[in-house]
Amino acid sequence: MNIREYYQKTSNSNFNASWISLVLAFVFFICHIFSLIPGNILLITFPFILFSIVQFISHRIYESRIKELPDEFVGTNAGLLKNEHVLLTFMPAPTLRLLLFAPDGSLMGEIRDLNMKWFMWMIPNFLSMLLAKRYELVDNEGRLLAKYHIKRGLFNKMTIMDDQGGLIGSYQENRSFVKINGMIYKEDGTEWMPIQTPGSVNSFEIATKDGEKIVSYQEGWMPMEWGRRFKTNTPILSFSSNVDEIPKIIVFGFCAATLNHRSN
Repeated sequence: MNIREYYQKTSNSNFNASWISLVLAFVFFICHIFSLIPGNILLITFPFILFSIVQFISHRIYESRIKELPDEFVGTNAGLLKNEHVLLTFMPAPTLRLLLFAPDGSLMGEIRDLNMKWFMWMIPNFLSMLLAKRYELVDNEGRLLAKYHIKRGLFNKMTIMDDQGGLIGSYQENRSFVKINGMIYKEDGTEWMPIQTPGSVNSFEIATKDGEKIVSYQEGWMPMEWGRRFKTNTPILSFSSNVDEIPKIIVFGFCAATLNHRSN
C-alpha cells in the first residue's frame, strides 16, 4: 500500500458510512410513518443525517486529495526500522490501526489491534480505553516485528516484546489527567526514557535519562514536498540518526498506547 491507496480506502469507508447512516435515517422515518417509532422524527433522524453529511464531505475531501496526488510523488517501498522519519496515519477501525508511512508516500509498516471484532464498533471510547489490548507491529510485507500488551485500566501499563516473544522493554504511565507522565524501562527493569508530554499530545520529545535524544513528535507542520502527499496535521516521528532498532520499536509502542483512540 502507498499513500494513494490509503486515501482511496479511507474515501471508500467514509462513502459507505455516509450511505449506511442515510439509509438508517430513512428506515426510522418509514417506521415512524407506520407508528412503529413514536416521538419527534426530526430529533430521531437528525444525528444520522448530520453524520451522513460529515462522512460524505470527508469522502469528497479524500477524493480531491487523490486527484491532486501526482504518480511520480508516490514511493513503493521502504525499511521501517531504518528510516529516520515516519508519518502516522489512522485507518477507520473499531480500536487501533495505525499505518506507518515514509515521507515518499510508501507504506513501511503497521501497528494493529489483534482484537478487531465487529462488536468493538459498539463500545464507546471511554469504555474501550479501560480494556486490555494486544497490538502487533508488522512491516510492509506483514512480517511481525514486535508485540505490545497493555493491561486493563485507565493508565497505560505496557510490556514490549520482540517477534519471538522475548521482553525488550516496558512502559508505566503515572496517574495524571493533565499531561502524560511515565517511564520507559529496559528489559531488566532499569529506568530508561522518562516521559513528560502535554495532554494535547501534538508536540513532544523523548530522550534517555542521560539526555540522549531518541525521537521528536510533531503535528501541524511538515516540509512542502511532504505536504503534497500528506495532510498538514499528520503526526511525524523524527528519530535521531544514531538510534538503534529496539528504541524505535519501543517508541512505536508508546505511540500505540498513547494514540489508541486517535483518528485522522
